[in-house]
Order: sequence, then structure tokens, then C-alpha cells
Amino acid sequence: MLIDPSLLEDDRVDELPFEFENYEDEVAFKEQLRQWHETYGSIFMTEINEVAFFFRALTRKEMEIAKEVYKDDYERTEYICKVCVIEPQIDDYSLDIFAGVPEVLCRAILEESGYTDAQKIKIMIARWEKQMEDVENQLPLVIKEAFHDIPLEEIEAWPMEKITEYYVKAKWLLENIRGLSLVSSEETQE
Repeated sequence: MLIDPSLLEDDRVDELPFEFENYEDEVAFKEQLRQWHETYGSIFMTEINEVAFFFRALTRKEMEIAKEVYKDDYERTEYICKVCVIEPQIDDYSLDIFAGVPEVLCRAILEESGYTDAQKIKIMIARWEKQMEDVENQLPLVIKEAFHDIPLEEIEAWPMEKITEYYVKAKWLLENIRGLSLVSSEETQE
């Protein structure tokens, strides 16, 4: 299950998959979740034997390592769990956890990461295509095209005032120096 960062808003706390004993625990969890999102991106949770496991998605490079280096299924499973599980931290999946849990956990990680279902990949692509229809998501890409040396992650972290300033500069540069013509989706439909 994807832990949506919008759940950090006070009015959506009842949508979290568990309850808090007190307000301080809720605030601490939200802060931890915010930090995990900043560090890892999307955060997922699954509950196995009444233990909540929080994990991030497995990258393509990590999947390649898992396939190339770990020929044994159990070693590969343990590697994937060690790489992706954020909390609880488990040193040895063969000693510190109940039998069968690593396999179930690994299956959840692979599923949420998009490695078990081609349909899930299509859904991810459709979601991002839908997001790219929003002009706010297009602006950083235009800026990146004009100013290659600025990392996209940095541009996306700018306030909207700076993004619009750099967008106008990027648009001018691309159209007047490079000879490209930027066309809006409204102009395309006409």
C-alpha cells in the first residue's frame, strides 16, 4: 500500500492504516514519513504478522544486481528486503524474523516496484502522462532543456515565482537562439 504524502495533512490522518496512542506519536510519525519521502520518494507499507513494514521501491539497477549477483532465491530475497525496507531495520533476515516473512515482504516490494505486473507499469505511465498535461509539471522540463547544467530535482524544488521567471528565460532562449517553437496544448488542438 502506497503511503501518500498528502496523508500528512491533519484532516486526513484518519486515512492512515493505523491509529496513534497520542498526538505526539502522530506528529512524530508524520515527520518521519516526510523525511522518508524526501529521501526515498514513494513509501509503501505492508503488514505481516501484525508488524508494519515500511519500504521504498526497488530500482532497476538494484533489480539487475539481485538477478546477477544472487543466484539463490533466498539470498536474492534477503538482498531485496535489506535494500528496500526502511523500518523496521533487520540485520539478518534468516535469524531476526519469522520464516516466510522475507518472501511475503519481497513479493510486496516487487509488486509495488512494478516488477510483477505489466498492467501496473501501464497504470504508472498513464498516471504520469496525466500529470504531464498540467502546465506546472511541464515548466521544469522546458527550463531543464534550456539550462542543462541545472539538475531537474533542483528546478522542481524552486518556488513558483522562480520557476516562472526561468521558464520565460528558457522559452526566449529556445525560441530566439535555438530556433525552436514552443506550442501550448491549446495551440495544438486548434
